[in-house]
Amino acid sequence: MINLAENVELDVKRKSDLGYMLTDGKEEVLLHFKQSLTEHEIGDKVNVFIYSDKQNRKTATELTPLATLNKAGFVKVVGVMNNMGVFVNINTPKDVLVSKDYLPYNESFWPQEGDSLLVFLKTKKDNINAKPLSRFDIIGLHKDVTYVEGEKVEGFVARIQDNGVGIVTKDMMYVSVPQIMLRGTYRLGESVTVTITKELEEEYYGMLNQQKEEMIDSDKELILEYIKKHNGRMKLTAKTEASIIERELKISRKAFKRAYGGLYKDRIIDFNDDETFLVK
Repeated sequence: MINLAENVELDVKRKSDLGYMLTDGKEEVLLHFKQSLTEHEIGDKVNVFIYSDKQNRKTATELTPLATLNKAGFVKVVGVMNNMGVFVNINTPKDVLVSKDYLPYNESFWPQEGDSLLVFLKTKKDNINAKPLSRFDIIGLHKDVTYVEGEKVEGFVARIQDNGVGIVTKDMMYVSVPQIMLRGTYRLGESVTVTITKELEEEYYGMLNQQKEEMIDSDKELILEYIKKHNGRMKLTAKTEASIIERELKISRKAFKRAYGGLYKDRIIDFNDDETFLVK
């Protein structure tokens, strides 16, 4: 039996107006001329990947898929359909669906077009779907790759949780980034550069923050912009609760106090018990 999402070797049985009819001796599938990498003769053996066309018919291609049932691969997001999921290109004429069941509940965290996901393929009835790898799936790949502390590594967001995010590097290694080491919010599949901070037994810890000096400068600018938008004064001070600072400025209280202290030291701002204001 010829199965979807599998690489198989088939015989060329005959040639039609559209392409080559291939067979395993029991079943036939079409290898369209556009999906053939070379010309074939009757009796030739051809290695092909089986996908389903727009009419959900089994169809063959000599192109190599980016992922299979048993081999993980990075695929690009090519379309987003609200309440349904995202479509990815696996290097076949028909894109495949990553169901919303495998995506964050909040659609604002869904991948956008051009983002990348690490997936396995799955079959459901007459269709091929894709499923992103979980943290344990990625760790289970057991790639022979080593990073050192301080190394910057390119990757993609693979997991989003309240306590942080998980990154899958282009080497298919897993890096956990705790919330305190994040800068802003991220979406699944987003391209990032993560800095390795610690090696664990089966994964790494990392951070997506800027260097501290760069962070202070950008936080200073953020605070100044906020003050200027409020006519040179703001109700935030070094004593303001963390939840209010995070709501208003989208940075931690620790980062706020660090930049706030720098602005005060430079005599750019001053404050009283109730508010902060620009120095004339």
